Amino acid sequence: MRAPCDIVYVGDNANMPYGNRPFSEIVSLAGRMLDMLSEHEVEVVAIACNTISATVEHLRPLSKVPLVDIISPAAEALARRGEPDVGLFATEFTVKSGLHAKRVGELNPVVKVHGVSSPRLAALIDGAIGDEKAIRDEIASMLEKLASLHPVTTVLLGCTHYPIVMEIFKSLAPDIAFIDPADLQADEVMRLLRHDGWGSAVALNMAHAEVSGAARAAAPSLEIITSGIPDSYRRIMQRLGIPEAQSIRRLEA
Repeated sequence: MRAPCDIVYVGDNANMPYGNRPFSEIVSLAGRMLDMLSEHEVEVVAIACNTISATVEHLRPLSKVPLVDIISPAAEALARRGEPDVGLFATEFTVKSGLHAKRVGELNPVVKVHGVSSPRLAALIDGAIGDEKAIRDEIASMLEKLASLHPVTTVLLGCTHYPIVMEIFKSLAPDIAFIDPADLQADEVMRLLRHDGWGSAVALNMAHAEVSGAARAAAPSLEIITSGIPDSYRRIMQRLGIPEAQSIRRLEA
């Protein structure tokens, strides 16, 4: 989905995976990015990282604009589906937080969430997108762990990186429906933008998305800011069929 406004995507790749870090570090790193984004005129910040989304209530006081987390729309979707047992693949922090299960349970007590974490998969996808065997082996291990917990027909991909290799998930478990919550979150961002009008610039990033109030007459642009390796974004964008960004620049870790 492409909004009719400028997009700035910020990814703190040098410090990922956040899901292996303690709570205090996650909030500190996320707060630093919010400070950086506050230098822009923003209307919305979309937290596309599930791990950071699990700390959203501690981040709201640090932001002057609405924060759209990625867990809430995912929980709403699982609750609507109404399946009694669903799977969750995510980082260790996200699974241990229990936030998906809590929010789904509040909306539909019938649904039980069975979480399986991986300390390696996000880093494998981010740093070794060409090493498909390592990625496949890790996903296969997660599927085995989930099967030992409870058989399911639906799995939520609760880490922003995981949908990048959606085809591997589907090839290893063709009978399971894998849900990418990004589209659900994008719908909420679009709703907020429509409510406020389109004369703004949006910044989406792996941990945050900002929306700038400075209207642009030119066609929508995509700028990527990363603390990691810029070329990794070019490879992932090519893999996903995303047009080349107007700018990819390095952010100090």
